Amino acid sequence: EEDIDNLYELASIIKASALCGLGQTSPNPVLSTIKHFRNEYLAHIRDKQCPAGV
Repeated sequence: EEDIDNLYELASIIKASALCGLGQTSPNPVLSTIKHFRNEYLAHIRDKQCPAGV
């Protein structure tokens, strides 16, 4: 779970400190999937299973 928090923090830092539009928007997919699918990330890490069955 700490890895997910670190990933979210790093993506947020990149988004806030990037000097160009591409750098500012490139972390969005990571931030969005962690925000909306955090439980799925955790299931993959903890249980080694995919709740979505893929």
